[in-house]
Amino acid sequence: MPKHLQFNPFVYTGYRPQMNSWECIMSLTYFHNETLNILTHGLPLLYAIWKLPGLLPWDEMPLPILPYFHAAATVCPWLGSSIYHLFMNHYSGVKTYERLLQWDVAGVWVTQSCGGFSSIFVGTMCLSWPLRYLLLLIYISFAAKALHAAVYAAGPWERRISFAAMFIMRLFILCLRYTPYGGGHPEALYHVLMQDFWSLVGAVISASQIPERWLPGKFDYAFNSHNVMHVLVVLGGLHMHWAVQKDFRWVAENQCPK
Repeated sequence: MPKHLQFNPFVYTGYRPQMNSWECIMSLTYFHNETLNILTHGLPLLYAIWKLPGLLPWDEMPLPILPYFHAAATVCPWLGSSIYHLFMNHYSGVKTYERLLQWDVAGVWVTQSCGGFSSIFVGTMCLSWPLRYLLLLIYISFAAKALHAAVYAAGPWERRISFAAMFIMRLFILCLRYTPYGGGHPEALYHVLMQDFWSLVGAVISASQIPERWLPGKFDYAFNSHNVMHVLVVLGGLHMHWAVQKDFRWVAENQCPK
């Protein structure tokens, strides 16, 4: 087994041999240690593509691109992750693996950037326009820096830390929403909080490699840290969508205090 596929030293079995593209696709027909990683993001991807077009107010936004940002933030991480996990054992080797990993990370970046932009846009909507646009510009600059840092990070902790500035700014805007100066639907606040909470918990669990660190070889096929992280970030994605549904309706009705 190539070294680049043995990135979790506590997972001993269930690895697929190196395969061509068709064999990678056919590995969906049997159970291995990447099956749950593929399905936990592949199935949400298919569901989002099917249901999302009818769930958003596409023509009611003051900034018409916002629903498209949310659609990208919803679909891209599951697309990148599914492709990465499905083809990571491709026989073309480490170069292909690294490109697939970058594709996976880019999908996460789209969620952090486009999904986060929607949160910042809504949360600052009731501020004066110079301050509002300054905050949006700061977030965009954080996103641009995070893309390079995440794609070329040396390991899982570095990859996650590259998104720290964006996370801190979203937390700041969340706090702003609890004041009279913040925008957004009041009922969306819980979901805005939980979308980052579950993603943060999942990232820490995955980077810590728990529970397989405690019982090596016992979680090779299911319930290992990466499986748990996959489920938690899907839960975070659901909260992101529930928040956006409420916030976009609030934006469409322009409910800022006069």
